[in-house]
Amino acid sequence: MTNETRQDRAKLKWFSIDGPLLWLLYLPLFFIPWVFRLPSTPQILWAFAGLAVFLVIYIRACTAKGNALIVYAAATLLISFGLIYTDSNWTVIAVYAAAMVGELRPPRRAGIVLGLFAVVTVLTGLAVQQTPFYWAMGVFLMVMIGIANISRGMLEDKNVALANAQGEVKQMAATAERERIGRDLHDLLGRTLTLIAIKADLAAKLSPRDPAKAEAEMREVAAAARDALAEVRAAVAGMTGATLGREIASAQVALAAANIACIVEADAEEIDQGASAVLAMTLREAITNVIRHSGARSCRIALTRGASGLELTVADDGDGEAVREGGGIGGVRSRLAAAGGGLSVTGGADGTQLVARLPLVASA
Repeated sequence: MTNETRQDRAKLKWFSIDGPLLWLLYLPLFFIPWVFRLPSTPQILWAFAGLAVFLVIYIRACTAKGNALIVYAAATLLISFGLIYTDSNWTVIAVYAAAMVGELRPPRRAGIVLGLFAVVTVLTGLAVQQTPFYWAMGVFLMVMIGIANISRGMLEDKNVALANAQGEVKQMAATAERERIGRDLHDLLGRTLTLIAIKADLAAKLSPRDPAKAEAEMREVAAAARDALAEVRAAVAGMTGATLGREIASAQVALAAANIACIVEADAEEIDQGASAVLAMTLREAITNVIRHSGARSCRIALTRGASGLELTVADDGDGEAVREGGGIGGVRSRLAAAGGGLSVTGGADGTQLVARLPLVASA
């Protein structure tokens, strides 16, 4: 923000509907008693001198905070006491002092100082033996306006806190969205790039003796790349459209390309779309790990529905002792946890087994 912008906003604040200049419209109430009885010339001169000093203090107090604001408010209250013998409505100035006090923070501090100002004003009125008619209403207005300013300040503080909280929520949402996109891209591209690498290597081996077969493999590489591009665009847009049935079919193709036998024991047609998408991304990551790291000869994909919910199992006969949880498995675990489910991964000499669970409410 430039200095000119700050100055423009400061000017707008001064002339706004609740700006400091607007409240000076109440200053003419100071002269009401003069309508009924004109004071002497010395009283008039003294009154205008006091008002001039008050205006200087008032302008400075508009940007003051803390102890400085208390000093300005106390000076304003003393000026009001000094104007008692000018036959004017001197409590008008005392009301301005109370309004200044209402701007103090914290509110408890403002309340204590306001109460002190009100008591001192009452004692002063009694000490000069002036009839309460001249100052009782002023003290009442001091308390009311001071409390109103304190309440307004508390509301402003709450609004600021709410705005800060909203900013934090937006920042957290943006962070969560970046993490979602990162997880989705990892899951989407991991298996597809593995499939492309396998088919590209196969095409290179076939090209000397079977160019037609090599060309077919490269066409499949191109198709897989186009599909991956479409999936990346959908993931960034937040609409992957992944389904477990479609992912099972893709997994069979990828496993076949890696010479891994695939056994499917799953009926994914009647699963809720939300649960289907979560399990689809889980299966994608699991199959990527089977192809890349397991060295397995076969892989079993099973989906069961029990009383507690859905359970997706991916088991292979590869090197289960080499299982490591990386960013991909961590992303799957977070995604399942967000849907109310969980993930368990076990590995041993007989292979690796990944089990993803979702409650029935996620598929309702």
